[in-house]
Amino acid sequence: MQTRRAFESVCDQIREQVAAGLLAPGQRLPSERDLAEQFAVSRIAVREALRSLEMAGVVQSLTGVNGGFFIQAGHSGGVTQAVRDMVAVGKIPSIDVTEARILLTGLAIRLACERATDEDFAAIEDDIARYALVAKVGVPLRDSSAITEFYRLLARATHNEVVVILIDALSEIVRTLLARIDPIPRDNVVQVRRKVLRHLRERDADKACAAMARHLEALNVYIEERHSAIRSPAGGLKQHREGF
Repeated sequence: MQTRRAFESVCDQIREQVAAGLLAPGQRLPSERDLAEQFAVSRIAVREALRSLEMAGVVQSLTGVNGGFFIQAGHSGGVTQAVRDMVAVGKIPSIDVTEARILLTGLAIRLACERATDEDFAAIEDDIARYALVAKVGVPLRDSSAITEFYRLLARATHNEVVVILIDALSEIVRTLLARIDPIPRDNVVQVRRKVLRHLRERDADKACAAMARHLEALNVYIEERHSAIRSPAGGLKQHREGF
């Protein structure tokens, strides 16, 4: 819990600095060590915060000698934060997020079936393999990008940057909801992702969309049940053991 609170605090403070103009588009963030000292948190918390901000499109990671994390121009962080806050206080039900996610992911799948390259498919396959290793160990995902990277790679396969931004925003909202219930990965997620990838390679958008929609609907049921279980201590332990 402490690590997660620290992680969220770093995210909030960086967002506030961007909103206030203290961090400008294209500006390079300090190193992990410097950020940890600045915010008085662990480097692990900083690392998770940077991953989250990258998934939300607030920052961009660049490699190389002059690499690091840079403030992204025209990011969707403001929209992401606003929707996430409304979901958190109950103004927007999670089913609305799921419905939008199904529609947008369906669009991404159809575009990917038309435009994806072998390199796009290979990147998705590698990510599924990494997730399978996490699922095999059974370690809770918490704030890990393992939850959302599949969707980002799917969006990138559309070769449409607006789709990437929108899917990143919705994925970040769902990732935050899942972080609160500390989900344990399950093999069925790997199976679904492999099935979607197989249909993508076959350029069968209808089957890929159907498989993804069923998965996202089941995920929404899981989130709502887990939140209810957390509010009820007696049911919480049972649900937590079942994981996701």
